[in-house]
Amino acid sequence: MTVEHLNDRLERLLSEPVEAIRERQHETLDRLLGGLDKPFILFGAGNLGRKAVKVLQGMGLRPEAFIDNNPALWGSEVQGIPVFGPAAYVAQHQGELPGMIATIWCGEATDRMQDRLEPLHALGFQRIALFGHLAWRYPQSFLPHYSLDLPEKVVAQAGQIRQAYALLGDEASRQLFVDHVQWRLFLDYDLLPPASPRAIYFDAAFSNTRADEVVYDIGAFNGDSVQGYLHSGRPFSEIHSFEPSSANYAALSTTLAALDGSERFHAHQKAVGDTSGELFIEASGGPAARVGSGSERVQVTTLDELAETIAAPTFIKIDIEGFEPQCLAGGKRLISERQPLIAVCVYHEQDHLWSILLQLHGYYPGYHFSLGPHLAEGWDLVLYAVPADRLPSSNRAE
Repeated sequence: MTVEHLNDRLERLLSEPVEAIRERQHETLDRLLGGLDKPFILFGAGNLGRKAVKVLQGMGLRPEAFIDNNPALWGSEVQGIPVFGPAAYVAQHQGELPGMIATIWCGEATDRMQDRLEPLHALGFQRIALFGHLAWRYPQSFLPHYSLDLPEKVVAQAGQIRQAYALLGDEASRQLFVDHVQWRLFLDYDLLPPASPRAIYFDAAFSNTRADEVVYDIGAFNGDSVQGYLHSGRPFSEIHSFEPSSANYAALSTTLAALDGSERFHAHQKAVGDTSGELFIEASGGPAARVGSGSERVQVTTLDELAETIAAPTFIKIDIEGFEPQCLAGGKRLISERQPLIAVCVYHEQDHLWSILLQLHGYYPGYHFSLGPHLAEGWDLVLYAVPADRLPSSNRAE
């Protein structure tokens, strides 16, 4: 697709009347299912399905059943709702099949939405809606949910979206950006590409190397991204890993202690944000422990302070469950003066796709921006902010 066609497509998307968007938000679920006052079931009894059924029951709405592709769940109950295999549910059901809401949407899935829904159509399910349609209809109960939020909020930020789009440095990133804007407006999963074959954060396609690289791994979890860096073969002098969760920090420390040359690896049990002091995080840990809410009190510092007390970073990776803008704000001086290479996740909130790019551009206008889709359907979408001297030689002419 040419740049002109992408420009025109983005303008058409952002020019849709807000009244039409609000009608789509409010009416799509009922149009697809005929209303939740009629029998309906949920497809997917994992984390999202469990969240959905709990909220629905609190609203006085009870699905007849779950169906799920995982045989280990068949015959069990979730919140008192029985779980069936798809074929078994159809076999025992009499009469017209009920409407269905697909509550499978997660980064760990290897299939795509169309792959999940086609077998259900083949079994005879005709009325199928998505979790996003449910969330649009009842936003006060379900939104925001990662990059999913009300479409009307997208067009309200049309100016920022246009600015961010114009700053992207390659056609593949511009295409991906427009596809994601359209997904936010229409939930068309077919637009979103499969996961990139390139490695997340550290692939040579996004940036070149330095022998004296100082890496800040912010949101280090259990050390998996450090292992990814080592697998990439990139040289480095030091890697500093920041992980506030005590459970995750223990696993991180174990991982780093087992590495060759462990004196070059440093674990810090701290959050990195826009202030210094203390804050709360979710005590359950795991890869999606969010900063700023929860019950575990942790220390927080800023990038600017860290750069003055330990080696200043030349490469910053950030994946901190929606706290990315605060982390970058705490590094405004570092970024504007030293221009480190940055790989930052932009999928945790709807507007991060454009707002984080504009935030970084405001700190240093010389960054080259590109996007990498490292899991399917919008998950692990990473923005690469690369100074001119860190671009791979093949990209410098773009």
